[in-house]
Amino acid sequence: MPEPKRSAPLDEKQARERAERLASRYVERGRYRFNPDPVTVEHVLVGLARNLARHGRPYCPCREVKGDPAEDRTNICPCPQHHADIARDGVCECGIFVSAEYAAAHQAGTETEKEV
Repeated sequence: MPEPKRSAPLDEKQARERAERLASRYVERGRYRFNPDPVTVEHVLVGLARNLARHGRPYCPCREVKGDPAEDRTNICPCPQHHADIARDGVCECGIFVSAEYAAAHQAGTETEKEV
C-alpha cells in the first residue's frame, strides 16, 4: 500500500504545537496521565516535535526511525507498546505517559520533596 501524501514540512514551532496537541488530547481522552516530572515530559515533547518536523510523523523519540514506513508506523506516538510498558512499569518507555497510580505516587513524592 502506498504511503499517504504528506503536507508541506512543519517548522519547529508548528511541529511543537502539533506534538503538544496530540499528546494532550491523548491524555484528555485516555486512561493515562502525563508524567508528573515536567523535565521528562518536555524532553519527550521536544523529541516528538523533532521527529514530526524531520519525518512528518510523531515517532517516539525513544525508538529509532529506520526509514521503512511499515516498520516505523509501529513507533508513532502513542506506540502500541506503551500499554504493556505502563501495565508492567507504570510508565511508558519514553516516560511521557504514566498510569494514574504512578502519577499519584510520584506527585506525592514531589510534593514531599518540595516541603523539605
